[in-house]
Amino acid sequence: MTLLLAGCGGAPRVVTFHAEDNPAKLSDWGLFTRTAGRLAPHEGMVTYELNTPLFSDYAQKWRTIWMPKGVQAKYDPDKWFDFPVGTIITKTFYYSTPVGAAVPQASGEVLKVTPAAYQTGVTGLDLSHVRLMETRLLVKRASGWVALPYVWNADGSDATLERTGAEVPLTLVDGARRDAFSYTVPNQNQCAGCHVQDYRTRAVNPIGLKARHLDRVFPGEGGEINQLRRLVALGYLTGVPGQAPPANANWQDEKAGTVAQARAYLDINCSHCHNRVGAARTSGLWLDAQTVDQRILGLCKP
Repeated sequence: MTLLLAGCGGAPRVVTFHAEDNPAKLSDWGLFTRTAGRLAPHEGMVTYELNTPLFSDYAQKWRTIWMPKGVQAKYDPDKWFDFPVGTIITKTFYYSTPVGAAVPQASGEVLKVTPAAYQTGVTGLDLSHVRLMETRLLVKRASGWVALPYVWNADGSDATLERTGAEVPLTLVDGARRDAFSYTVPNQNQCAGCHVQDYRTRAVNPIGLKARHLDRVFPGEGGEINQLRRLVALGYLTGVPGQAPPANANWQDEKAGTVAQARAYLDINCSHCHNRVGAARTSGLWLDAQTVDQRILGLCKP
């Protein structure tokens, strides 16, 4: 059965960029189809992954980019890439559910899963044991980026724009251990708390779409390929040099060494505020990858 996200009930059958209005339903963007228990991206949407992802209460994430035909993002060695108007970035948060869950989307119990077991999402998500939580959009309009949080409904057929956020009670299962917690969907204003990375402009910008986070092998359908080169080959990125700047480590890769692991984790989780022009600039603790001064990194800091 193909549900609403595929274009039934008047929803678009192709990705639709909304230059001004903020649709109440995720399906109005035409981003996904849901057929035979799989949530899949529409044509032109590109899945990507980060070397080290932001931690979000053990939620798993599926990330995609869509751009109108004929335009490309411009590479930057340090900051977020310069994306054209019309770009839509999605991040879908979800949990794996216990095998015995009769209706995974309604399950109050979710599993703690290691990143190594996450689905790549290159062909979509297998929903047989998945509870979808939310899909956050970053939409590039003429006035700049707009963040929109959509919360999935009880049967997983669609998601609704929740400007004021939401709280969802869950139980995290880790073997015999069970921990009750409240999954928090941020309100629209809270999105700026992380995505405004420069106090001088106060502009919302992507966090993960930077060279050091994306420079990694991607396990796509056609085999493994460097992710930056893949974006170039797909026509989504231009200006990538022959030798990219050093990539961030995978924070769980012990071969990278403790320092590289810690720097990667702090960079993706903290440096959007803790940088020389971020919201936490006055702390004097800057945790971005470009900072090398040990004192500013917190070593022997009074």
